[in-house]
Amino acid sequence: MTYSPYTSSGGCKPSSDIATDVASIAAKGFSSLRLYSTDCSGLSAVATAAQSRSINLILGIYISSSGISAARPQIHEIVTWATSNDAHWKGVEMIVVGNEAVFNNFASAEELANFVSEAKAAFSAAGYTGPVTTTETLETLTKYAATLCPVSDIAAANIHPFFNGKISASQAGEFVASQLTLLESVCPGKEAYNLETGWPSKGSANGVAVPGSWEQRAAVEGIRKAAGGKSAFFSFVDDEWKEEGEWGVERSWGCSQLFD
Repeated sequence: MTYSPYTSSGGCKPSSDIATDVASIAAKGFSSLRLYSTDCSGLSAVATAAQSRSINLILGIYISSSGISAARPQIHEIVTWATSNDAHWKGVEMIVVGNEAVFNNFASAEELANFVSEAKAAFSAAGYTGPVTTTETLETLTKYAATLCPVSDIAAANIHPFFNGKISASQAGEFVASQLTLLESVCPGKEAYNLETGWPSKGSANGVAVPGSWEQRAAVEGIRKAAGGKSAFFSFVDDEWKEEGEWGVERSWGCSQLFD
């Protein structure tokens, strides 16, 4: 499950609310929680709550429109947090450097590859032995595979059936499974993971992809059956702080209620 520790207005949630959210995620049977960045005390409040519930962490370094230089301090934040307690690294499943940074033109493929290598070296020096990767759309990763695959310990992509426009909710699971197979071939010899996936509950149709509560349930259930063990569901609750975006769907991906 992906998780962002923000209030509906975009502020930072208090640690008590974060602990309640993480307890809910654990109660729904999730074993991993993906963070996108280190802000809002993500490394203290979220990590503490997650590790107390035996939930593994997928840590993230977010690259915004400000570029890699602005993202670099997050490396130091992760290293400082991890080395403050010997148990911290044990709960980290993987670290994801960037989230569709190339797709969004926040960094070039070459810049991102160099930054992944830089982060990996810093984490290794601090005692981390797990995988470090980045994640892009499958189309972007395929285009820049020669640059990004060599620096990625695993092959990772954000696979969203809705944005294809030719995939209905009932076809979402089959689509994600097929895309994971393609992802394995993009970075041969590396295990493939879908680090962001789901279906919106509100908004306008994108071709045959129709948002809605019923459609979201059908899509998420299909993905869960076909590729749940390799997918991070997006997201815990609706992100009311976001702009609605194209098709008016960006706020409406909250899906944790489907796992009760």
